[in-house]
Amino acid sequence: MMERKAFFLLGFIMFLTMTGYGIVLPTLPFLADDLGLSSVQMSSLIIIWAVSQLITAPIWGRLADKIGRKPVLMIGVFGFGVAFLLLILAQNYWQLLLVRLIGAAISSGTQTAAFSMVADHTRKEFRNQTIAKMGAVNGLGFLCGPAIGGLFSPFGVVVPFIIAGSLALITLPFAHFYIRDSINNDNKETQNTFAGNNETVSFWKSITMVTKTGYWNHYMIILGLSIAASSFFGLLGYYLIAKFEATPIFVSMAFSAQAGTSVLVQFFLLKKCYEVWNEDTITKIGLFFTAIGYCLISFAPLIWVAILGCVFTGFGQSLVRPTTIAMLSKRTEMGRGITLGLQESMDSLGRILGPLWGGWVFIYLVSAPFITSAVITVILLGVAFLITYQQKIEISLHKDTSNS
Repeated sequence: MMERKAFFLLGFIMFLTMTGYGIVLPTLPFLADDLGLSSVQMSSLIIIWAVSQLITAPIWGRLADKIGRKPVLMIGVFGFGVAFLLLILAQNYWQLLLVRLIGAAISSGTQTAAFSMVADHTRKEFRNQTIAKMGAVNGLGFLCGPAIGGLFSPFGVVVPFIIAGSLALITLPFAHFYIRDSINNDNKETQNTFAGNNETVSFWKSITMVTKTGYWNHYMIILGLSIAASSFFGLLGYYLIAKFEATPIFVSMAFSAQAGTSVLVQFFLLKKCYEVWNEDTITKIGLFFTAIGYCLISFAPLIWVAILGCVFTGFGQSLVRPTTIAMLSKRTEMGRGITLGLQESMDSLGRILGPLWGGWVFIYLVSAPFITSAVITVILLGVAFLITYQQKIEISLHKDTSNS
């Protein structure tokens, strides 16, 4: 099991980093407005961050396997902090775009390195719940970020950016002195080799592993959940206002219901779930509740039903996401760093596709983004059942062959 002190410190670093991200996201439009940017330019500032992470996350994952998790983690946190501090110096759109592009490229290895460290230090039987707690810490930081940003925004539009950058940078000395790297000789899973020989898996070979059995279904779940969730986060407020004339209090309540439920489940409930069900069953239960949540939001007759739907989505996603990441971390064919780096890329791809699709269909039907999210989740649930069925057939055929 990972040392308690190391886990808390790593969790604290990720909490501060995600708090910084949560501070900046709702504040960025005000900075863009001060510079007279259009809505399209503002959207591109959000998308370029995800595009940059999509490209660079596997590269950082590869480096995490080669040079260690700790250097990649520290570089990522440093890049995260500097990127937000440089935002206050930007004087036009192109400078903002460049800062966002470079900041995302440098910092995209942070999550990969952190989850790889947790997985390296944790035995398989405890890995699900440990990764879930780290995910809960991230969610808690993101949940606290907007509140902190709102608290400091009256002092100036650039103040939240200074706070966000500073929060990230002040964690670097603690990471340097108190977190030890996790690649070691006795952990066979972290060695970047094919099972059965000593051939090092090349970077491009690793990229193609996304399509291989044992990988593609997990990456598909990450991508699908990300597309659905990014539409949810990007358009929920507009939807509630358009359909129910919701006040800011109700919009904040809806977001808090989703994020708060996710944090509580990952901190306190998921451990009990692992004691009762296996990973495949938990994934299916989570996808089922997520689909129900999106349906409740899509067809809600009252705003309270939509908020209940937010609770359901938070509950379901908090079961699926950490379980899927943990199952990916147990794959040993190509190295844990790049495996989780590709997971981060799938997540980033979803954050690109989700808002683009959701924003387009929202014009024609305000509930369409959430109906789409429900359909995606149902498809993922069907794929999960299909894979289980195929595995049962393969096991049955293997038994018949052995008996004969």
